Formats: sequence, C-alpha cells, structure tokens
Amino acid sequence: MRRISIGLSQLALATTVAAGCAHELPTTATPVEAALARRESPAYTSTDIGALFDGSSRANSVNDAGEVVGWTLQGADWRAFAIVTGAATLLPGDQGNASGISNGSPRYVVGFAGTTTSQPVRWTIAANSPSEPTNLALLADEVSGAALGVNDAGAAVGRAGNHAAMWSDAGIRTSVPAPEGYVRGEGRGINNAGDAVFVFFDGSSESAGARGYLRLASGVVVELPPVGGDVTSYANDISEVQDNAFYIAGTSRTSESVFRSVRWRVDATTGAILSTEVRAENSHTLAVSNDGAAAGFIEPNQANTLKFTAFLWRGTEFLSLRPPKGGQSGRAWASSPSGEFVVGDAAFGLTRHAVLWTILSP
Repeated sequence: MRRISIGLSQLALATTVAAGCAHELPTTATPVEAALARRESPAYTSTDIGALFDGSSRANSVNDAGEVVGWTLQGADWRAFAIVTGAATLLPGDQGNASGISNGSPRYVVGFAGTTTSQPVRWTIAANSPSEPTNLALLADEVSGAALGVNDAGAAVGRAGNHAAMWSDAGIRTSVPAPEGYVRGEGRGINNAGDAVFVFFDGSSESAGARGYLRLASGVVVELPPVGGDVTSYANDISEVQDNAFYIAGTSRTSESVFRSVRWRVDATTGAILSTEVRAENSHTLAVSNDGAAAGFIEPNQANTLKFTAFLWRGTEFLSLRPPKGGQSGRAWASSPSGEFVVGDAAFGLTRHAVLWTILSP
C-alpha cells in the first residue's frame, strides 16, 4: 500500500479555477459545445487528482467531504484507490476497483478485488486507515461479482454472477430477481432509506436490451421506462429522500449510438413517477445529488470520436465542466450527495486521469 500526501503546491499546479464566464472553445467546437459555452456557469475548480498516481486512473465516487475513490493502473495491475483527508492511498487487495464511498465515520468503500476472479468487496476506513477488503457473499453458482453502490450504513448493491444483489450492513445477501425476459442484472445505487436502483439486461453486453428499475426499501419494484419511442433505459444513481421524494439519474437509449439523459423524480412511499425530464443531447446522466443536480457526459460526434464533454444539469441549466489545464475530453461519473463535488476523468496526453470538480456557490 502506498500513501501519497497532497501538498498545497501539488494542488495549485493541478487545479484550474473557472470564474463563472463563458468558456473559450477551439474552432472545431460542435454546435452543442458552442451552446454550452455561451451559457453562464457557476464558478468551480477542477483538479487533476490522477496526477497523484503513476498510471491511468478514473474517479468513480465522491462523498460530501470531497473524499474520492476509483481505480488506477499501476504497471500491469489495477488497484483501487481512496483519497481521504488529503492523502491518496492504494487500497489493500489485488486487481481492485473502488466504485462507491459513503459519508460519515467510518467511511465504507465498495468495489471488487481478486487476482483470479473479481469478488465483491467492502473496505472500512476508520481513522484514515483502510481495512483489508471484506468479501461480500456470493452463492454457490456465482464465481465473481462487484459491489457498485453503498450507503452511509455500509449496505451495498451490485452484481453477483448474473444476479442483481443487495448486501445489508451486516453482509446479509439478498438477490433481486430479474423481470421476465431479462437474463442478468446489477444494482447501481442505494440511498440511506434502503431504496435502490437496478439495471436488467436481456443479453450479455451493456448494449443489449436493458431496463432500469427502482426497488423501494419495502420491496416494491417499479419499472423506469424508456422515454418516447426509445428501446432501453438505464437507472444509474439515486438521491436521498427529501419531502417524501427522491431523484433517479439515468439514460434512455434510442439506438446503438443514440442516448439521452433522463432525470426521474419519484414518490418515496408509492414509487409513483412524479416527473420525467429528458435532454436532447446525445448524453448519459450517471449521478444525481439530493437537490436533483445531475452529472454525466455528452457522447462525441462521429467527426470527433475522442471528445467527450462533462456536464452538470441543475434545474433547467445545462453546464459544461472543463477539465484542468492540459486535459480534454472530460467525463463525469459521480457527484456527492450535497452536489458540491463531481468526479470523473479526462484525457491528458495518451492517458486518462481522475478529475475532481468542486462546484462553488453561484
């Protein structure tokens, strides 16, 4: 395990401050990028936290303290990392990836680790020191799996073999059956009330026919249908309950390469969908904060296949998030429950680095 302190000089070199004005775009900007740039944006800082590691990296989750987890490629080995109270740590466990981090103390981190087969695991970070990974239960016919989301009590969701799975804070396993016509599934997010979101697939690939579902803590399961004439929906994240409702971030797919960001607001008691908002851009929404601010990225167009655009979708605003200086093609993968932090990755030369955006008050 390697521990790397983040000094002020390192942060200063790795951070870019946006002053709330229109962004200057290259002359090759697409119409969507140009429209994004013309809009007023909140001030934010963007930090190349991947610079703290030797190889490629990606940030997968962030909590309200700005603590980040993800993966980094160290030589030929994938390693899970956590950046907690100003220090970057490679988490114990070989060939790991950290997918989620909780608020509070201790912090729970979930993901997978394992040299031969990937096992769903949970780390506990107390007094800034991470534990060895604890394997989460698999059934006899499940060889591998991964935990993808965690709440503040340490309850997790993810996949176990082809099954969608939930694990309580005590590690007790619950399988969530796939609806008729679907052959595999996975949980992607869980809130402190125990409500969780899942995606089920009718084939082996991510691009196979899929459907997003909500499972309330009561056990009631609610389908999250595609919008309009779309064929597929994905449910990627869920907020905490506020005013007896919560938000779900997702994507609706029209075809193999056409996606639209979706934000659902759902009644926390009945599971009734109160509202459905959809974007016109070819984009994915991967995360949502408690007040409904969503984050994700716009897919590149065919003429510029490597240029993604990270965004923040707050209310009716749709705002671009630029990477730090030297970076391009940003993608946002997660946000903190408060909405103060967004994390993802961006291209720096031939590698991609984990990035942290800190959203400042307007």
